[in-house]
Amino acid sequence: MSCPQPPHTSRVEVVVYLAKTNSAFPERELRMCESYANTFNWDISLIVVDDEADTKGPEHRPMLRAALQRLIDHRAGAILVPTRATISPIDGEFNEFAERVEKASGFIQVAARR
Repeated sequence: MSCPQPPHTSRVEVVVYLAKTNSAFPERELRMCESYANTFNWDISLIVVDDEADTKGPEHRPMLRAALQRLIDHRAGAILVPTRATISPIDGEFNEFAERVEKASGFIQVAARR
């Protein structure tokens, strides 16, 4: 009987996607995402700050498309957000975008505190 091998622990490259909802940089949300990424030993390959997140749906935001493109190009494996509402507060819109991320072989991770 052989001993089980430890699971393969490859590093995950993530894109941190933040929504800028006022004139201030979303510093608290960035720190929360950085802390979450560090917990799992993930590398942050890109930080995207979108100032159109409140005014446009996910399919109409160039900065969110840029984050998705990073997954499509296999330069990252996940999009890390502080809350689901960062993508969309509407479940259908969030789920539709999440499907696009999954088709690119990636995933969306919410860094919300527990």
